[in-house]
Amino acid sequence: MGPRQQGWLLGLGQVLLLVLVALGMQWPAPVDSDQLVAAWPGSDLVVSHWPMALELQRIVAQAHRLPLWNPYFGGGLPLGADPLAALFYPPTQLVHFFSLRNYFFILMTLHFLWAGLGTLLLARRVLGLPRWPALVAAVSYMATPRLISHLGAGHVTIMQTVCWYPWLALAGWATVRQPLRWGPALGMCVAMTLLAGHPQMAYYGLLMLVTVSLWFLWQHAWRSGWRSALLSAGCLLVACGLGVALAAIHLLPLLELMRYSTRAYALHPKDQISLTQFLHALVNEPPPGWLTWEGMISPGLSVLCLAIFGIASRVRKAWLLALGVVVVASLAMGQASKVYHVVQHFLPDFDRFRGLARIWFLGLLGIALLAGLGASGLTQPLQRLSRLASLAVGVSLLALVATHLVLLDQDYSQVGSVGQITTPSRVALAAQQLAGTGRVYGLQENIPQLTAAQLGLRLADGADPLLIGAYVQYMDRAGGYYGTGYQQRIPYDGPKVRPDPRLLGLLHVTVLVSKRPLHDSHLLLLREIDGTFLYRNSLDAGPAYLLRPGPDGQPPSLTHYQRLPATIQLLRLQDDEQSFRVTGATGGYLVVATTAYPGWIAILDGQRVPVQSFGGLMPAIRIGPGTHTLSYLYRPASVLRGAALSGFGLLALLLWLIGWQLYRRGRLPHLPRRPSSGPQVAVVSATPQAAPSEQAPSPVGSE
Repeated sequence: MGPRQQGWLLGLGQVLLLVLVALGMQWPAPVDSDQLVAAWPGSDLVVSHWPMALELQRIVAQAHRLPLWNPYFGGGLPLGADPLAALFYPPTQLVHFFSLRNYFFILMTLHFLWAGLGTLLLARRVLGLPRWPALVAAVSYMATPRLISHLGAGHVTIMQTVCWYPWLALAGWATVRQPLRWGPALGMCVAMTLLAGHPQMAYYGLLMLVTVSLWFLWQHAWRSGWRSALLSAGCLLVACGLGVALAAIHLLPLLELMRYSTRAYALHPKDQISLTQFLHALVNEPPPGWLTWEGMISPGLSVLCLAIFGIASRVRKAWLLALGVVVVASLAMGQASKVYHVVQHFLPDFDRFRGLARIWFLGLLGIALLAGLGASGLTQPLQRLSRLASLAVGVSLLALVATHLVLLDQDYSQVGSVGQITTPSRVALAAQQLAGTGRVYGLQENIPQLTAAQLGLRLADGADPLLIGAYVQYMDRAGGYYGTGYQQRIPYDGPKVRPDPRLLGLLHVTVLVSKRPLHDSHLLLLREIDGTFLYRNSLDAGPAYLLRPGPDGQPPSLTHYQRLPATIQLLRLQDDEQSFRVTGATGGYLVVATTAYPGWIAILDGQRVPVQSFGGLMPAIRIGPGTHTLSYLYRPASVLRGAALSGFGLLALLLWLIGWQLYRRGRLPHLPRRPSSGPQVAVVSATPQAAPSEQAPSPVGSE
């Protein structure tokens, strides 16, 4: 067997080892088709990711198009803009080939593996670690308890995004060294980080990329001169710009949603962790329970010990990583840290995120690399005495770290039964039968969003981090409660809360579900199932209704409106379209009982007409007397503009790749080389090779 075949065989063995770790973290899900990480009521997987994936799977299979609007909860949301949907993230499209349970299991496994491979290559190429210590670093990051804790809470998009962190750092390093060759790879990594579905974690990842790129550029300028460094800096900027352009199909709709969602309101996080609390959490894992994921600081005691030894034994390579970990720790402490208060004044929107300790993922990546250095510090001295002894110690360290982390992760994975979360309750089935095309309003969020998507129920209540602000304000009033600032759930319930049937009826709320009795003459009790009451709203206005114009000819106000007699027939009801035939003796405003949002257009008798607003929320279209056909369609211009920019970014990256191949084969003129200026000194994080400017990342299996 030749050296090349041996290298591929070793690489395959390392990949298989990482796969085993990824499977062990999710045990017993790999051997039980009913089990899945985060399969418990209330997890983000069940509340948001599963119903959105179900809608994507169903619409593509039935209508052969992407669903751009989610009508099933929160009054409706733009699916392409919602980060939780990750609609344009390429791995999301695996949903079309598997059952939903298997899709999420494969998605999780592949991302764990991807995080491990990225850290393995980062440790091998940037730090120059041998194989076994690099594997220790890879396992330390992919199996870090904070990652599985967040995934156990159902934070799929956090998991997807942070798994790109090692690749961002690796691509930045490679682009500085060989900008023409690796620039497209950096652009793809930036785009995938942005598309993975968590803006906060993408922000932190790009912040890391900027920081490490500046350090690598300084190293490169010291070795090869400023002219070469300027070329690398230019390629870094172009590659990142093209990566942002490639992700524009999601970013432009997201920016639009941010302006209209409750996140547009002031958000002032108060998170703080004192130094004493942080150091205690660094050594001790919190007991499994509510919000464990936000308080998980420890990388695992075995990893922490190796990292400390790595700092002590490999100071020359470890000092900068250790400094970075300390800075990230200071930021993770939030309001308790003076460093955080300084940084928030310089970085745009740095203080507008929830869960400030989430930046600690960057620190955990640094600790994983330090653990690899620690393992190297234990194995390399032995190699001078006995190669077999060094190998035995390396394997033992890897087995110790992997076993410790896998067993620890199983305490936080929150594996549960898929059958239990996907079986509709008797209340949900009864509500589906009673509601017809109308909405269902659960005062205590009585029907899960997953069940609503399964049954095709349109909920007036719901939970999402980016609920539309106008809808939230309307539901505050219609629900009979008062909310302020950033809200991510509808409704609030309490003993004194009294929903308004009239305002709910204007949104076509047909059925109300409550665990406590409601005393209103317009709410007719239909059934009581397992202590839950189902009411019919006698003031339901239907999917559309005709109103007399106000005194100024504009749509009337919520307090002074008059319905006009008209025959309204619902012709079509889809996620992105509602069509009606309207016959009335007098003209007026036809109000569609849904949420108005940019991208929705009205086609009246084949002609596009202006859309006005009723009650600050619902679309109102002016029509004349007689019979008319109205189609209300969702055709978002932001998605089209984003798709055009993404197409440009993809084309530019492809042309860059083609240009590199032509340049490599001598079909394009080569750039003149400038001799190195500046002494050749050893710098932290540099690889031991003598000619780094032309050194490319090697395959996993190479030494």
